[in-house]
Amino acid sequence: MEVTRKNFKETLPLVKASIQRSDFLVIDTEFTGLMNGRELSMFDTPAEYYTKVLNSSSEFLLIQFGLCAFCFDEAENHYVNEAYNFYLFPRGRPGPEKMFLCQSSSLDFLATQGFDFNKLIRDGISYMTGPVESRLREALLEKQKNYNSAKQLIPIPQEHKQQIRDICERVKQFVNKSEESEMVIDRCNPFIRRLLFQELGQKFKDEVFVDSRTLENKDRVIVVTRLTSENHSSSKIEQKTKKEWEELEDAVGFSKVAQMISESRKLLVGHNMILDVLHTLNHFFQPLPEDYASFKEFAHCMFPRLLDTKYMSSMPPFKEEVPSNVLQHLYATLSEPPFSLPKVVSSPGRGYCHADNKQHEAGYDAYVTGMCFLAMQAHLARMRGESGVRVSADGSPVLRPFLDKLYLSKTAHQDTPYMNLNGEDPNPSRDHVFYFTFPKEWQRNEINQLFSPYGAVSVQFLNDTSALVALSNRKKAKDVMKALAKHSRIKLIPYVRYKMAAKITEDQQRLQLTARKMLAINKQIPAVHEELHDKESEKKNNVSVLRHKNNSTLQAEETEPVSKKSRLRNTNTTKALDQDEREEPVKCEVDQTEGPSPKKRLRSSSSKEKIEKPSIQATKEREESESESEESEESELEESEKTEEPEEKSAWSSGREHANGDAEPRSSHCVAVFKESDSWA
Repeated sequence: MEVTRKNFKETLPLVKASIQRSDFLVIDTEFTGLMNGRELSMFDTPAEYYTKVLNSSSEFLLIQFGLCAFCFDEAENHYVNEAYNFYLFPRGRPGPEKMFLCQSSSLDFLATQGFDFNKLIRDGISYMTGPVESRLREALLEKQKNYNSAKQLIPIPQEHKQQIRDICERVKQFVNKSEESEMVIDRCNPFIRRLLFQELGQKFKDEVFVDSRTLENKDRVIVVTRLTSENHSSSKIEQKTKKEWEELEDAVGFSKVAQMISESRKLLVGHNMILDVLHTLNHFFQPLPEDYASFKEFAHCMFPRLLDTKYMSSMPPFKEEVPSNVLQHLYATLSEPPFSLPKVVSSPGRGYCHADNKQHEAGYDAYVTGMCFLAMQAHLARMRGESGVRVSADGSPVLRPFLDKLYLSKTAHQDTPYMNLNGEDPNPSRDHVFYFTFPKEWQRNEINQLFSPYGAVSVQFLNDTSALVALSNRKKAKDVMKALAKHSRIKLIPYVRYKMAAKITEDQQRLQLTARKMLAINKQIPAVHEELHDKESEKKNNVSVLRHKNNSTLQAEETEPVSKKSRLRNTNTTKALDQDEREEPVKCEVDQTEGPSPKKRLRSSSSKEKIEKPSIQATKEREESESESEESEESELEESEKTEEPEEKSAWSSGREHANGDAEPRSSHCVAVFKESDSWA
């Protein structure tokens, strides 16, 4: 059954019912490309394989998803297949825009198979990952909270005022004269639409409802709807809210099907399905982790029972009987003795049969994969003397060796045929593998002749002068090293040493990159230090100028009463306090020493400075001080300045001593700025 966004909503309940009834599910996918570069090696470990596939395939788009549910009909004692072929295309709004790669050979191949790219782009079902869906739901909830609350008004720029007035006048005529229920306002940019929402909402609040709408040609317009007793504002807001949620559900789209498959915990079958699994997890659940162990845990959590028919067919007893495990070749082989295909009928309107020939249509390939699986499962059951008509829901013992193992095509014949999602991966010896350098003019024939005394070899060229060579006869590895160690035109290195050298080179490159970054940072440090030095010098110069001005002022006012000069000095001392010190209430008393100058108390706080009124005694002393000589005044002035210096140091000392770690830090009530629950949103 073909499923596009036109019939997705109606088909979704059928898909859910098929998943629930099924004994097992089969999937197949089509992409815009397979590998961005040929980096895979036949000697890669599963972890290396995963890293390379992740880096080279995750940016391709999954454009078709085939799902075939095999449901057992107990009355007829055979399976019924219910197949669905989904066209997928992530379209932005309300979801995010999707950037993806295309591989020309893959698109050309799909085109030759009759793939309809127009249908894909026009009618493809949208999808998104779980984290994106959560963010969009939260954003929509926050947006809808503001529908009934007053928004901050945006001032209308002068160049747009006339346009806004003209449109408001048209709406007024629509309200007063027109008999139509709706009015469309087009040819407005996003800013004008925002202004119109504001102005029309204010001027015609109880008369019209303003909303935006996207037309079939993707133009966005404003629709003004006349409000009536049956169509009041609150119901319109409810309709708008409902529509927004429906649009979000449409954007989530096929991700709901993927979630159903995961939640069913059913056996999930595929053929050469490592890319199918990676793309399914990456596009419908969440971005794949870079760490291989985390990926295995994630994949096993989402799909606890996987079975790859390509891996199954590459192992005994099928390995000797199956000349090729390409899907269509495998299907043909299993149709003949000693194998046989089981009887499987199609559900009316949604399923496939033997007569269909729709290769590389994802739904059909899923059906063919399911048929191959049933044929191999029945063959194993017959070998054990059991009935293999139905697959056990709890997992048959004959299937246990093949569960959760994804076939690795490149490394299969080098004893690393699979990736184990629920256990340890194979770790074969590479003693028979060598890194081999040779003259540029050499071809494969020269290499084969060189190694011919030691049996057949597998060669993977790295470039024009180097390759990885593996001996089929592992026992000859030591003989090869002894015989070719002193060859004048070649160089042979054991694979283990080659990998160690490559790892060291990679680490050195990483260290060099880090060193370059640190060097760039260090080059910026002198400039920062110079800037700080300039600021410090400027600060010192300002202090010097300030002191010079204070001294000049004091000298200029020597003829004035001493009490006035004392007030000036006390005031300057208070102003010299750091802002941080004046944030807390500070009370300080400056007691004058015995002498001709009057006693005076200075009280300062963060809010204002208070100077006590002179007493009668102070007045008398002031009158006496006026008769003192100029020399006495200068002597008294120097003595007062010396007395003030310790007080100034006291005012600054707490901050400086705390900076040096010599004093207890001052208590503060403003330390809890952020909490873990806070966010920048």
